Amino acid sequence: MGKEEMIKGVLYVVNVLYAVFGLVTAATGIWFFVQLSEFVALRNSNHYLLDYRVYWPQVAPWLFILLGLFVMMVSFCGWCGANKESRGLLGIYGLFMVLIVVGQAIAATLIFVYVDGEHTDRFIKDTVYDGYYNSQSNPDVFKAFGRIERKLRCCGANDARDYRSWRNDLPLTCCQDSYYRATCEFTDKEANERLGCAKVAAVYTKIISSSVAGASLLISLVEIAGVILAYKLFHSLREVEHYLPERKEGETEC
Repeated sequence: MGKEEMIKGVLYVVNVLYAVFGLVTAATGIWFFVQLSEFVALRNSNHYLLDYRVYWPQVAPWLFILLGLFVMMVSFCGWCGANKESRGLLGIYGLFMVLIVVGQAIAATLIFVYVDGEHTDRFIKDTVYDGYYNSQSNPDVFKAFGRIERKLRCCGANDARDYRSWRNDLPLTCCQDSYYRATCEFTDKEANERLGCAKVAAVYTKIISSSVAGASLLISLVEIAGVILAYKLFHSLREVEHYLPERKEGETEC
């Protein structure tokens, strides 16, 4: 029984870690969704009324949110199964954990394959170009595009030269110390060294997605340990159930 209690204790700790992982994954999805919403708001919806394609950046946040919630539910199932010593709950827990590990491996592979795809680049670049051109006539879009420039430390859609056709100077969001100056000139070295937001946003999205996919693969290795522990406890409880009836029928104890 000492071995069984030790497995239960480790399984408790592992499932707490899984619950934390699920919460972080769901929070990452929500954060990704908020960031994406601000970014997608730059798009001119009139241009995409007949575009029914689904792009990876639009799918990823919901994938993370659903996966995080599912992991939290499964970890609770594993905790209850270990606490109540229920072989049924442990069996369900082990099955779902296998599905989660396989699902994470597939999702991570798809991210690595499609995040560098042509459709993702097109979605990001079209969004940036839309935001830039709309900013020339819409003050609200101009402010929104400026937030993207400040956040990603980029300037214009392609580079700072984009603004020469319709402005006498660069937006302050193109300058490093924009909070302490009144104007940002076209001669500003830092502004001219910045890349365009289309390229920076594409790289930024790929780094975030690939990092999350890599972390998911590493965590799946820890989840395999949970499957093994659940199987050992499941097997241990089966041996106990077989042992107890034999003692009653033999009546060898005083």
